[in-house]
Amino acid sequence: MVIGAPVLEVDGLGFDIGPRKLWDELSLSVRPGDAVAVLGPSGQGKSTLLRCLGGLQTPTRGAVRLRGEDVHRSVRRARRLMRRDRVGFVVQDHAVVPQWTIEQNLGVVRPSGVPRRERDERVQEAANAVGLGGRLRMRAGFLSGGEQQRVTAARVLVQRPLLVLADEPTASLDEMSAALVRDALEQLRSAGSAIVVATHDATMQAWAGGRIAL
Repeated sequence: MVIGAPVLEVDGLGFDIGPRKLWDELSLSVRPGDAVAVLGPSGQGKSTLLRCLGGLQTPTRGAVRLRGEDVHRSVRRARRLMRRDRVGFVVQDHAVVPQWTIEQNLGVVRPSGVPRRERDERVQEAANAVGLGGRLRMRAGFLSGGEQQRVTAARVLVQRPLLVLADEPTASLDEMSAALVRDALEQLRSAGSAIVVATHDATMQAWAGGRIAL
């Protein structure tokens, strides 16, 4: 674990759907190198929480701060730049473009200030890390679901964000693919990224260490 000032601070967060409270008075502090598992039954709002943390959805109340900046009080352009440069997402539906090659799906990540040559090196390194280094020119649509999920994990390796938000990243994966996704997240964690992962996976929960239950 890397010691440092909090990357993510959450104070009094709540989210309502009509009269129903999904969760309320949620507070959290995540430092560089921390990994926190979000637990709870299906339908309890784990994915909604991750979207609120990443500025994609607005909570009913409370505050989310990324390196001291209030995510939901930022203007739209600032939130977009924040997601480009400082927040990485690993989502359940893989979010790959099937007509693009693996290389193109990874190369779409363009962190500010990273020259093209270094970005190309990151793409190769990330593909190697998830076991797809020899297939960069293959179209993503020809990959299995597990391989597409590994592409999504590799994308955050290219990005190297301050905060990684992973939504059931190992759900429905075989053990080899799940292990490669965990290894990718561990690589980011070791480099100082803060990670929040919604998961039912007991192995992933044990890896994270920190837990928050909805």
